[in-house]
This record gives sequence, C-alpha cells and structure tokens, in this order.
Amino acid sequence: MKLFVKNLTHVDLSYFCPVRGVLGESWQADIVLTGKLNDESMVCDFSIVKKMIKQWLDTHIDHKLAVPANHESSAIKTLDDGRSSFSFEHQNGQRFACTAPEQAFAQLPVDEITADNAAKWVEEQILDLLPAELEAVSVHFHPEHSNEAQYQYSHGLKKHDGNCQRIVHGHRSVIEIYRNGERDRTLDQDWSARWNDIYLGTQEDLIGIIDEDGQRYHHFSYAASQGLFELIIRSDQVYMLDCDSTVESLSSHVAQQLAKENPGDTIEVHAFEGIGKGAISEVKVEK
Repeated sequence: MKLFVKNLTHVDLSYFCPVRGVLGESWQADIVLTGKLNDESMVCDFSIVKKMIKQWLDTHIDHKLAVPANHESSAIKTLDDGRSSFSFEHQNGQRFACTAPEQAFAQLPVDEITADNAAKWVEEQILDLLPAELEAVSVHFHPEHSNEAQYQYSHGLKKHDGNCQRIVHGHRSVIEIYRNGERDRTLDQDWSARWNDIYLGTQEDLIGIIDEDGQRYHHFSYAASQGLFELIIRSDQVYMLDCDSTVESLSSHVAQQLAKENPGDTIEVHAFEGIGKGAISEVKVEK
C-alpha cells in the first residue's frame, strides 16, 4: 500500500552548478510512503511522518548552499575556527569560494546537483528515521509549475535571526509587473533576463573587487548571529543593491528602476520570494 502527499513543503536553497555557477532554487516536495496496513488499517500516522520529513528538510537542505562534493573541481575543507569552506575552480581558471559556518552547506555525494539526485540523497538519509512499518519512501522535488517569467537568485540577509542570514541561499521566483494597471509581460521577461542566474549583493557587505588573472570578482563578508560568512564570486554574476535584499526591498527596487525608465507610467511590481509569497510595490516618476 502506498500513501502520497503532494506539496508537503517548499525547499528554498542555492546549489552550485559546475556550468552556470551558483543558482537559487525553490522546489516543491512530494512524497510517497510504502508499507503494510497496521491494525488501524493505516500505513502510518500521516501527521507524524509529514512533520518528521519537513523538520529534516528544514534542518538539512532548506536555506543552504548545496555543493557537489564528488566533482573533481570541488574542494571542501574544515577550517581551524570550525567553519567550512567550499571552493570550485573551472577549467578556464575562473573560481568560486564560500566560507561559512558548517550548517550553511549541504554536501551531496554527486558530481552535479539536480532535483532528482537531491531527492535520492534525501530518501537515503531519512528512511531509517521513519517508523519501522514503512518499507520505502520516495521523494520528488520539482520547481513550481508556471508559465510566468521567473528568475533564480541567491543572496544573504545578515540582519535576519534565522537561516536567511546565510550568505548563499536562494529562490526561484515569479515576477509580475503592471504598467498603468495592465499586466506588461514584456517587462516581466525583461526583468527576469536581468536577474538570470544572479547573486544579489548588498553594498555594505562588499569588502572589495578582486582583479585576478584577467578575471574580476566581488568579495563579500559579514558577521551574523550564526557566525562569519564570506563569498568570492565572479563580478558578472552579481547585481549590486544599495539596500538589503529582502523581498520587500527587491520589489521596491524593481518598481523604482522601471518607473525611472518609464516616466509618467505607474509601475506595480509583484515580486515573489520562492513559491506563493512575496511583496508588492507601486512607483510613478513624473515626466
């Protein structure tokens, strides 16, 4: 007998892709539980198992940077201060480096991270934690099904008390833009292209710009309640903000930028943070 739970929870994370670099992602999590019926004609207590799996996902993958530990160009080490360091050097000499408290990373034993092999990794980790009567658990991760314009961004919020403070975590987000009360899908697509595979950096967290072997990198660092975070990332993957990268600030920034570019028009931006939540800002710049 099998039980299923559609959209058990959402997982927001960033993962490192050997080709595209760091990517923000939001996955819906579906599960299937396999087992024999008990004396109550049930496979298991649904409420208990759902809570256990959600707690595990929240602790071990949500709001983390997932890294492909088995890739030959990945280098992972523990520093003397107890923090972890992940670095990756591309064949063309470009590099990426992130140093953070150990809990900011999820190390997956793969060469390249996908929704499918991330789900397989979760299955292998959680089966022994579930009630003994369960024979198998299947996990399916997938992005939100949407025909709307989307972008994938990573960021960090050092002022946040929770896991949003981690310097590289992210989201796959829809954006909806209205011009004078009418949906403008051209502006949707334009902004999603601007923030394609982007890291949103805050000016006050920028330590400096590194010029190295013909490449330019942004160097970010800040201290938060979980510890000291540091990131070195290619400059062409960074979009700088003079504000925090909360979803409220992002919707306001997009609205202000587009209003400046379209004087006389009222611009309303619905910026999502992952799946099903976000912020709305409206701005008009007079001609």
